[in-house]
Amino acid sequence: MKLGIGICNSQETVDSAFFWTFNGIKQVCTIQAFRGNHPWDVVRNNQLIDQFLKSNCDYFVKMDTDQAYPSNYFEVMVPLLETHDIIGPMIYDRHEFSNFMPLCFKHDKEKPIERGAPFDNKRGILELPYLHTNCFYNRYALEAIDRPWYEAFLSDDGLSRANHVDYSFMKKFTKKGYKIYINFDMVVEHQAKVGVSRNFYETWNIGNYGRNTKS
Repeated sequence: MKLGIGICNSQETVDSAFFWTFNGIKQVCTIQAFRGNHPWDVVRNNQLIDQFLKSNCDYFVKMDTDQAYPSNYFEVMVPLLETHDIIGPMIYDRHEFSNFMPLCFKHDKEKPIERGAPFDNKRGILELPYLHTNCFYNRYALEAIDRPWYEAFLSDDGLSRANHVDYSFMKKFTKKGYKIYINFDMVVEHQAKVGVSRNFYETWNIGNYGRNTKS
């Protein structure tokens, strides 16, 4: 069993928390790391997948350098790939509308909706129609979708983005019949201006401040 890790860096600097936690993750299998060298994240993500598919790795995970990972990250998540096509951790996004928002979505329409409150206090594993792309993938799932894996489109007038690249990427898996899951019990901390993890999220959104219902 061999895990391919796509290390993705879209920031000018890399937070030290990534290095410290990455080195502290318990190694449960052979790993091989890949890096992209293109300044645009869409191309860089495709470079990571291309390198993975050219390797002999069984599983792939994309890890952003603005995140801090638990020491049991691989120990918990890798075995889940034996029974799940694609599975990711809970990650909280940066501050939006006075709330920290879970990067997972309850419904799948033209645009993903119901982000936030439906996932308060959730635990365990749940199938979702759309999740962030920092997931663990079985090789067969990535081999099944056509390149380019990540794609960016412009509006007809060329003045705006016509798609969310992560959403378009993950949609390719569900169209092929593969299922996407989230493990609410594995929380990855997002290194924004403050560390966005479950404790901070619950304190801000549901604790002393209360939830901003307008969001």
